[in-house]
Amino acid sequence: MGDEVTLTGTIVMTVRAEPWLFEVIENYRNALQYVVDSILKDPTKYGYYKYIKKEGKLKWYPNINKLHKEFYETLKSKYRLPAKISQDCFRQGSYIAKSVLNNDKNEENKAKIKSKFMRLNNQAYKLIWVNNFLDSVKIIGLGEVKVTGLPKKLYKRYKDWKLGDMILKIDKKGKIKAYLSLSRDIKISEPSSKAVAVDLNFEEVVVGNLAREIRFRAPLQRIMHIKKNHIEKTQKRYTTTWLAINNIKKSISRLWERVNGIMNNFVKQTSKEIVKWMKQLGYDTVILEDLEQLRDKQAKLTKPWRERFTFFAYRKLQNWIEWQAKKEGLAVVYLPPHNTSSMCPYCGEKMINDGNRTVKCKCGFRINRDKLAVWNLYLKWSKVLRCGELRCSLNGET
Repeated sequence: MGDEVTLTGTIVMTVRAEPWLFEVIENYRNALQYVVDSILKDPTKYGYYKYIKKEGKLKWYPNINKLHKEFYETLKSKYRLPAKISQDCFRQGSYIAKSVLNNDKNEENKAKIKSKFMRLNNQAYKLIWVNNFLDSVKIIGLGEVKVTGLPKKLYKRYKDWKLGDMILKIDKKGKIKAYLSLSRDIKISEPSSKAVAVDLNFEEVVVGNLAREIRFRAPLQRIMHIKKNHIEKTQKRYTTTWLAINNIKKSISRLWERVNGIMNNFVKQTSKEIVKWMKQLGYDTVILEDLEQLRDKQAKLTKPWRERFTFFAYRKLQNWIEWQAKKEGLAVVYLPPHNTSSMCPYCGEKMINDGNRTVKCKCGFRINRDKLAVWNLYLKWSKVLRCGELRCSLNGET
């Protein structure tokens, strides 16, 4: 077996919108704003500055004992927060103040808490189960609140995971959503030759190796159609006045939600299908392209191409594939993408376009451009295994 990693996840559920819960969340938000404002007004009263030689900067750090002494009783009496929630509140306020004080771009040293939410650590709440199903959440020092919306599949999938923090948040529709974080230690397989490579492009996601292949149609064309033929046309029709017309503004907002929903659904479903396919065929390693430098290159592209990269959300898709793979104990490796779509796997020469996403080489080899990328990524990984380490030359040679 390979290394053990800690995987994290989040379950989103709806809880009953009790009047007392609305009041507590509002009090928490106000208390959090009070803590942040107090620290930013006089940082040395609640912490200390330390010079970080590596960064050449002074950094502010909170003093928990001072924070407890200054805020604990006030948050309990004035804002009517229970003991554990009061502690969570001033701790979170110190983290927010710390990020503001150590941010050189925030010259005003101000922070506005806009969202109505409340954070609970795993000691400030308790899950109540009835007949093996999550029935309610007991908030220590306050009471129980009924869980009204929780997918059964999510419950079964995360039943054995460790509980983390829970965030209760009032959304725009006046509902209270509970975001429950979970974690689990998982043994990851040792990376091996039983691997498949993943090539991402605007048309398809191609997964495979020299022997097998599976493709998933990307929804980018559908997304761009909604953007150009619905969102942009509506904005042009009303010019700048659409911002002042609530119905038009809501309509555009719903279209953007639809765009995000399409992409998020594609990312989640595709990553699940890839991992499911790998497990069925006995593969234990997924090879992804290291696309960190792609973000810098996007700035030099024309607007249409920048939009394609933005809406395709390639990094989000990679993250979900990695998460789903590790959840099932599969290994994930990243390799440089240089020349994977243009180099002949037989003679090593550069291939030329032959139309309809096909490329050919002077040696006579012809192949689909996306399949070529998958082949070359797999061959690169085979070379890494032969070398015995990731530091061996990966400059496009096979």
